[in-house]
Amino acid sequence: MNIWSEGMGSWSYPVFLPLLTRIFPNTKITTDINKKPDLVIKGNFGEPRNYSCPYICWSGEPYSVPHKEYPPILEFNTFLSEKPNNIWLPLLFVCHKEMERPQPNLKKWCCSFAYSNPVSERERLFKTMRSIEPLCYAFGSSCKTNDNPFITPRSDFDNNYKIFNQFAFNVAMENSVVPGYITEKIGNAFRSGSVPIYWGASEINEFFNPESFINVSNYASPEACGSAAVQIWCDPQKMQPYLDAPITLNSKVDDYLAVYTEYRPWQKKIVDVLRDIFPDLS
Repeated sequence: MNIWSEGMGSWSYPVFLPLLTRIFPNTKITTDINKKPDLVIKGNFGEPRNYSCPYICWSGEPYSVPHKEYPPILEFNTFLSEKPNNIWLPLLFVCHKEMERPQPNLKKWCCSFAYSNPVSERERLFKTMRSIEPLCYAFGSSCKTNDNPFITPRSDFDNNYKIFNQFAFNVAMENSVVPGYITEKIGNAFRSGSVPIYWGASEINEFFNPESFINVSNYASPEACGSAAVQIWCDPQKMQPYLDAPITLNSKVDDYLAVYTEYRPWQKKIVDVLRDIFPDLS
């Protein structure tokens, strides 16, 4: 089976190629752009190429990818959709192949903030925290502070989560609130060893223990949440329970991360559709 990508669909290859290998274990899976495709993974952005084979639509954005003149066989969306061929795969699990908190360590600073894209709710929260506690630092162009304790590497912040491990909190607020849209931000915070300050999809509580992070939606405003977070930081007896709490209380994170390694029941629709479309390979 030869796979093409359209519009950066190749970003999802780490998910789809192992999945296809499990669905068709006796078939060689290739990504040869010089050979006619049997299946296309269609994502956002980039230049499209002409093809007439079945395709899977994948969106890493909180909106649908526009379709060609014929519909996809499956839509992998990182937000919730009522379309019958939709598979919900939060972006969190496309970006992270594992999810665990590192060993606890000393928290020297209160909060890290690493964004370039300005979002009012995020900036209001951080500015409130910084106005109360100077040990809050912003490393991107959004709300940038000039007295940061270190300089971050030039690569993007998503790949530098480990450098924030001495911060008690990390602002892990989404760019927008869309049902089911959960990106890598909260995962980066947990994996850095910080407590996430999260704002986004309500479905976050299906995956993570509400006692392990601060949910901005539980407060009257971003400012109220920022003020409360600083109060928690200033009281070790209030701060420590967040750092000690298990980040999950069920197996749902593991179920979704299994997309890389093994079959789980939520993958059944994917298996059935692909084996129906390519019966000779089953």
